[in-house]
Amino acid sequence: MLSHFNDHSLFIRAFEKSPIGMALLSCNGSFLKANPSLCRMLGYSESELINFGISFDTHPEDLETTQKLWRKLEQGEMDGFQIEKRYSHKSGTIMWGLLNVTVERNLQGIDGNDLFIAQVIDITEQKKKEEEFKKIEELHNLIAEHSQDVILRLTPDGMIVFVSPAIIKQLGYEPEELIGKYAYEYWHPDDLNNAWLRKGNSDQSDSRITVYRIRHKNGHYIWQEAHSKKIRNTAGDIQHVISMGRDITERIHSEELIRRSEKLSLVGELAAGIAHEIRNPLTSLRGFMQLYVKEDINGTKKIRNDVMISEIDRINEIVSELLVLAKPSNERYELRDVAQLLNHVTRLFEGQANLFNVQIKKELEANLPFIQCQSSINQVFINIIKNAIESMPKGGELIIQARQMNDKLHIRINDTGHGIRQEEMTKIGNPFYTTKETGTGLGLMVSMRIIQNHKGTIGIESEVGKGTMVEVILPIVNSRIL
Repeated sequence: MLSHFNDHSLFIRAFEKSPIGMALLSCNGSFLKANPSLCRMLGYSESELINFGISFDTHPEDLETTQKLWRKLEQGEMDGFQIEKRYSHKSGTIMWGLLNVTVERNLQGIDGNDLFIAQVIDITEQKKKEEEFKKIEELHNLIAEHSQDVILRLTPDGMIVFVSPAIIKQLGYEPEELIGKYAYEYWHPDDLNNAWLRKGNSDQSDSRITVYRIRHKNGHYIWQEAHSKKIRNTAGDIQHVISMGRDITERIHSEELIRRSEKLSLVGELAAGIAHEIRNPLTSLRGFMQLYVKEDINGTKKIRNDVMISEIDRINEIVSELLVLAKPSNERYELRDVAQLLNHVTRLFEGQANLFNVQIKKELEANLPFIQCQSSINQVFINIIKNAIESMPKGGELIIQARQMNDKLHIRINDTGHGIRQEEMTKIGNPFYTTKETGTGLGLMVSMRIIQNHKGTIGIESEVGKGTMVEVILPIVNSRIL
């Protein structure tokens, strides 16, 4: 039988010198010949392997699969197979091999029997790395499943290949809605210059912290802070980017409130000095104007005098607003019924609302609590409702809502006006900034200062073409006073 192999010296040399483990087997699976590479791989000499079956050193868990494939090959149901399987090394250790078996049917010179050729590649190190990666991936998935932060896995150009379940709570999307999409599709357009993975970004570092706005499924934007890291292979190429993002909207809003508070304090100090300097000569001017009115017996200068008095009163009104910014009011606090307060302010605007064809609706929760407040709080709701009505010159709907949530009172005033552009929203509340042609920008600042003095907050949300919502949140007393 071996004389047949000697007639094929070229095959024999290739067989002997091959770095891949090779063996020739009979139809019953016995070894006829094994090359040095296979002997080194399994720890046995060729003489030890001769007359052993193909399954003798197979790991018990892989034995049934190997035997089933061998029977199909032996019975002519297929001409070859390939399988990853474990081998028991002579030393007792386990190694992984990629086994490829082919058959030469009715080979001449070997009693007419089929000859089976087996090739084995040692893939032990590869399997170890796969197992390590699998453990890392399982740990990653475990962390991702339970993390409150959103965990993303991205391609080097920013395509999402994995997203953790926290995305549902944070942005309203199901994970599968985002797979295959590019993360930057959801960023606010004004923040795209800060996108780390976009072409043209000069930052080539392997880790980065980025703050940006990202679109919620409902359409609004939240602030997110992401810690991202590039993962590289041994060649230094980026394989995938891992990013962990958390919602910092509340933190941003708190920081903004602090900045506005600081601005109010600075403006207040400036306003106090200006207001007092203006008010004294203003009083004299108005006094002399009243004398001019009395001297104009025939009324020939009535129009001029009325305009001047009107403008002086307008200046005086602005000065009064500046004084409100200057320091907290010394008015005393008293318990007031919120429902009664809102009903009173609403009645003041019934005429203007009819003139603008604005429908006012009130959705006030039953048994609203009392709040400790100054009478100046009326001015806050007067300013807000006035702005809302003026934003709907062609008519619309104004909804006033009030409800208790825990120990806070939430009052929302919604209009269906023209809305405020996002670039203007960031400036709302800044000193002397206004979106109205004849406004001073002091009304909202005054309102903010009053609410701040009441230890409350004001929030504004707006969308062009849909309207604006202003929410006032105030602390409430522990029990209702009847």
